Amino acid sequence: MSKLLNTKYSGNSTIPVRKMNFDFTDVPKNYMNGSLAKSHLFDGLNLLFPEGERFFMRAVRDGLNKIDNPDLKQQARGFFGQETQHAIEHEKFFDVLEHNGYTFRRKLNKIDKFILKMRDILPAGLRLSLTAGAEHLTAILGAATLNDEDIERSHPAMRDLIQWHAIEEIEHKAVAFDVYQESNGNYLLRILGYIGAILFIHSVSNSLVEDFLMQDGYSKKEAKKLVKQTHKEMLANHQGLGQALRAYFKPSFHPNNFDESVLLEKAMSRLGIA
Repeated sequence: MSKLLNTKYSGNSTIPVRKMNFDFTDVPKNYMNGSLAKSHLFDGLNLLFPEGERFFMRAVRDGLNKIDNPDLKQQARGFFGQETQHAIEHEKFFDVLEHNGYTFRRKLNKIDKFILKMRDILPAGLRLSLTAGAEHLTAILGAATLNDEDIERSHPAMRDLIQWHAIEEIEHKAVAFDVYQESNGNYLLRILGYIGAILFIHSVSNSLVEDFLMQDGYSKKEAKKLVKQTHKEMLANHQGLGQALRAYFKPSFHPNNFDESVLLEKAMSRLGIA
C-alpha cells in the first residue's frame, strides 16, 4: 500500500508537490503482472531516476537564471518539488532489488558518476535540451503507463509508485521545455538533446535490464532477445507512442499539444490524490 502524507502547492504554482510513503514490503521480483521481463524494464528505468532527476533539476535551475518570467519560475518550484520526491521514493526501491537478490550498485555508481560528469562539463543549453527531451519521453511513457493492463495488475505498491510518478511527469511536462525555449530556443540544439536523451536512456536502461535477466539465469543472448521482444510488445499495446515520439521533431511542438486530462482524472481518483 501507499500513503499520501501531504499535498502542497509551491507559491502560485499549479503543480502540486505530494509526499508519498510507499510500502514495498513483500514486493516480488515479477511484480508486474507476473512478468520478470516487464518488471525489469521498470527496474532499469528506476535505477536511472534519482541521479537523472537531480541532473534535470540542475539544468532547469541554471536555465531559470537566464530568464525573467515569474509565472514560469513558480511552475519550476513545483517541478523541483515533484522531482525531489521522485528521487526519494525510487531510491527506497533499491533496497527491494537487493532484498530480492540482485546486485547492481557497482554498475549504477559508474552510471551516476557519468551523469555527474556530464552535468559539470556540458554547456548549459545542451543540458537543458537533454532535460526537455527526456521530460517529453517520460511524459508520453507516463501517459502509456496510466492506460496499461500489466501495470494495473501489478503489485499494489508498484502500481501506485509507477502511476503516481506518471501523473506528475504529465503535470510538469512543459516546465523544462518552456525554460529551454525562453532561455535558448535553438531548434537544432533542442533536437540534438532529444535524440541524445533517448539514446542514453534506452541504451543504459536496457543494459541494466539485461543484467537483471542474466542474474535470473538467462544467457546474454537470451536476455537481449527478451528485452527486444518486450519492447515490441509494449509498442504494440501502445500504438500512439511512435507518433508521440515523432511529434517532438515538429518546430511548432509544445508538450501541451497532448491532452491527458481524462487519464489524469481517472488515475488520480483511483490513487486518492489531489
